[in-house]
Amino acid sequence: MIGVALEGGGAKGSYQVGAMIALLKNGIKPSMVAGTSIGSVNAALVVQGDIDTMVNVWLNSTTDLFGIDSNLVSKYKDHKLKYLDLKKSISDIKVILNNKGIDTTKILNTLNEHIDEDKIRKSKIKYGLVTVKLKGLSPLELSIDEIPKGKLSEYILASCYLPIFSFKKIIDDNYYLDGGFYNNLPITLLEKNGCNKIYTIKVRGIGLSQKKAKNETEIIEIKPKNSLGSMIIFDRDSNIRNMKMGYYDALKVVKNLDGNNYYFYKKSDFYYNRIIRKIDKDLLNRLKSKFNVQSNKALVIKIVEYLMKKNELDSLALYNIKKQIRYLKSHNLVTKGLLKEFIYSCKMF
Repeated sequence: MIGVALEGGGAKGSYQVGAMIALLKNGIKPSMVAGTSIGSVNAALVVQGDIDTMVNVWLNSTTDLFGIDSNLVSKYKDHKLKYLDLKKSISDIKVILNNKGIDTTKILNTLNEHIDEDKIRKSKIKYGLVTVKLKGLSPLELSIDEIPKGKLSEYILASCYLPIFSFKKIIDDNYYLDGGFYNNLPITLLEKNGCNKIYTIKVRGIGLSQKKAKNETEIIEIKPKNSLGSMIIFDRDSNIRNMKMGYYDALKVVKNLDGNNYYFYKKSDFYYNRIIRKIDKDLLNRLKSKFNVQSNKALVIKIVEYLMKKNELDSLALYNIKKQIRYLKSHNLVTKGLLKEFIYSCKMF
């Protein structure tokens, strides 16, 4: 059985949207999806089969959800904050302090709006989440069958309940804490429900994580190669970037793509050897030493990536290595030295 574990990490959870799309598009059919904190929200949307809803939720998620003016956040990012903006932000902070934390009413309303409990209970994919009951600090790793009917949104909120939220009793007159205080990546929950091949989608969230319980469990890790930004700043541009990164990082794992900092279609060593077949061996050895690589394939990738980064080419796209070499040539992006000699000596046929 295949499982997917979604790590908690606040605003970084947008990464998981792209990663899940890549898995599903490439025939990965999980029997269960479980998440902690924001991962529990994404997991619910996946299980109920509403990928479009999940994308739209993230495209429209802002810090307004927490009572923080999203326009102020945008101005802060663009270095355009003025005195009146600062007064407004102080006013927002005062409201939060008066509430003794961030009010969760908007968050629960959003969950109720987008989470379809009936769909999740009827889904062929099983759902799970992690939270912690404050009384006795009791960890709860729950599948949908263990969550009382009509209470799913409250349990998802409980999984996301950070100490910065106003202290409220959520379920059955009890207080709860974010599931990351016990297990931020619910591998063990998936194992308990029979999953022996688990894709973990990490977002570099803060929290404790329990190791797999069974040696035979196969773990396939998907994680960001670059920063996903803040855990608490929700904004459209960052969410779109993170979704794209999640998509291509997952695709790299599923398709075993070539590349280190960029994504290239998988090709054989023979393919790369053909590209550099006319290049002087002394030049190859000098460049291998310079870029600290051993194989011809690694050398071509390293040099092309170096030149793409130098010329600020988009790192969130899937490339054909030969087409990129042609692009570097045709746009005169390599103007001197050993790299020019190398690129212009590469054979495209």
